[in-house]
Amino acid sequence: MKQLSKRIYLLLMALALVIIISLKGQAQTIQITNIEFDQNKVHLTYNLEDSIIGRYYTIRLYSSEDNFLNPMQQVSKEVGMEIKPGYSKVLTWDAGKELGSSFNGKVALELRGRVFIPFINMEGFEDIQTLKRKRDYNIIWTGGRPQNILNFNLYKGDKKVQTFANIANVGHYKLHLPTHTKPGKDYRFVVADTKNTDEVIRTAVFRVKRKVPLVLKIVPAAILSGAILYFASQSSSSNTEFSIPDPILPN
Repeated sequence: MKQLSKRIYLLLMALALVIIISLKGQAQTIQITNIEFDQNKVHLTYNLEDSIIGRYYTIRLYSSEDNFLNPMQQVSKEVGMEIKPGYSKVLTWDAGKELGSSFNGKVALELRGRVFIPFINMEGFEDIQTLKRKRDYNIIWTGGRPQNILNFNLYKGDKKVQTFANIANVGHYKLHLPTHTKPGKDYRFVVADTKNTDEVIRTAVFRVKRKVPLVLKIVPAAILSGAILYFASQSSSSNTEFSIPDPILPN
């Protein structure tokens, strides 16, 4: 893998990739501005410009290894869906993991972007700030195609913790978070079509709470324990106070 970075570097610099997305009366541009190598990783800096404020993009990295058919998987940072326009945005490609340790050759990269348009729209989910375990929630959405089969992937931060799989696109689903879902913040759902990696949306973040707060479970138990100890002590003192005295010994 020692020559991997050098060969990629020479080819990319020769291509000097500039991709222009043209829409009538509007200007959108993606331009690679810098490429750096760190062992087997490629750090790619680019500018994403748009004349329309508030629009988001889906950014994908492709390679010549499969003739630019499928997006690269070992990428991170400023890549994926809902990317805001801006300058000096950086994505990292782990070439060692993507190509394998036996790779020895040249590869070209291509950066593509398109306007992010949610394939379904969640109804009212942005107003949900908390979901409680063991409680049913009727999740509603619109859009998509009848043949869409959805996965509701539950994430905490960047880690996927659970999947509600193979949900028909009928516009509603009764969601039930099981008991083993840990309480905490920074949860969100990533809803994806099972067969199309470009059809993905993310909900707003929310918290997961217990159905019954832990303090309400602890306090009654503590009260009950205290009551048991109290009556036990009262019973003990009562037995001591009214116990039959020993008989008087003769003189």
